[in-house]
Amino acid sequence: MKNSLSSESLLPRLQAVEALAAIAHGQWPPHDLKTLAVALDAVSAAVSSAAAATAYNAFGGIVRIVDMLTHWRRAVLEAEPDADRYLRSARERYRLWLNDYDQSDAAAQLRAAVAGLATLESIEQVADIAHALTAVPLPVGIFAQPVKPDWAVQSELERKEEPLVDLTVAFLKFQFDGQPAAEVHQLAAREVHDLEIEVRVSRWPQDKRELRLTPISVEPKSTYDFPSFQFQKPDGDAPYTMRQSGRAALLLPQGMHARPFEFKYTAEFIPERGDQPVAVVGHRTLIVDGADASKLQVCGYPGLDQALYTLRDALRRRPGVPQSETADALIVLAALCNLAGRAVQDAEFKGRWDEAAFQRHVRAELRRQTVIGADLDEHAHAAGGITDLSLHGMPIELKAVDTLISSVDQCDPFLAQTASYAVAKSKRTAILCVLDSSEKKTAPVPPETLLGIRTHAKGAVSICVLVIQGHLARPSALSR
Repeated sequence: MKNSLSSESLLPRLQAVEALAAIAHGQWPPHDLKTLAVALDAVSAAVSSAAAATAYNAFGGIVRIVDMLTHWRRAVLEAEPDADRYLRSARERYRLWLNDYDQSDAAAQLRAAVAGLATLESIEQVADIAHALTAVPLPVGIFAQPVKPDWAVQSELERKEEPLVDLTVAFLKFQFDGQPAAEVHQLAAREVHDLEIEVRVSRWPQDKRELRLTPISVEPKSTYDFPSFQFQKPDGDAPYTMRQSGRAALLLPQGMHARPFEFKYTAEFIPERGDQPVAVVGHRTLIVDGADASKLQVCGYPGLDQALYTLRDALRRRPGVPQSETADALIVLAALCNLAGRAVQDAEFKGRWDEAAFQRHVRAELRRQTVIGADLDEHAHAAGGITDLSLHGMPIELKAVDTLISSVDQCDPFLAQTASYAVAKSKRTAILCVLDSSEKKTAPVPPETLLGIRTHAKGAVSICVLVIQGHLARPSALSR
């Protein structure tokens, strides 16, 4: 065989094993994992075998997830602020990775090795996942078909028809208006945008004249106009890397509670006749949010509105959670965030408050909301305890403390109780609202910095945490 194997497929794999082995021993990896992931993507786009391409592409995605886990472990050990942001990123990347490879036989061993990600809670588990990945075999990259020497060539009558060799179409990059497409890309509706695509084809079938990439979606065609792309067979030797630009537009904006648009690009060679197998790898799904941020005035305070908008995106990306449950959480949070904004603007919570008084105040505040009203329950029983408030079974836990809270992380001691109520009610979402009524000696912090989301019960429950600032100092007293 000539030109069949290449060390280009071996080096990223070996470096990845070295990095994973170091992580398994609690060390910082000797190679940059993001760079390795890009190299593995390049291998997946160049190999001729569809199974090999899928395996390398899936492994590249896992390396990106482990990179987030490694940063999380270090951030926890060094007590960095908001260390869990890395863990949240890893979980979201893992969810998207499963969407792509959950049914793939080529990624079966990788799925088994990273199964612990579903229940990840401790930094000790990072080493276990890394160790399991070092034992997963990957196929050797074949970059060209075997070529027989001249003396072995037989006559046409004696030669048997060779089986078709799989080819891959790898989606390398999407860009909107010159910027890489984000995981959930914000795109203004009723405006025309540039959409650029970059693909790599491992080889080109001899009887095909055109590669066509077409967007498909469950959305009504009247709500979007996304381009199709046509590529003629390029000159030169494979693999081929091709780029093309088109115009994309969302024809209608979305509401606050609507899920984003989702598009997937398919690849086909024209004419369609023949049995040539084509494998499509890479991230070819575009998730686009066309909501008009200027109209998403949910609570009346721009900073909190933007934080709610971000929190909404995190909540609705969770698999298996009813949309109605996420909508309930956003309805309650809108009212509580308005209260948090007023607490700073008008100093509504003067002096020290106990939990009972705070609960009465919040209950009255929520009952005033016409979309809540009679559906708000108080003192419902759950998990052998009594919840403060709940909406359609979703617990709303209230706390009043007299110690200064400057970060959502300081509310961690209350998460387990809140999560237990959610689990007892078969809910995946809960709300924790804490009133900080400690006497303030400094100016209040922006209220949006005290809104966040945390996970508990092995990542099964998402807890929306909001801290309301009370007992504020008079501004004139701060200048004395």
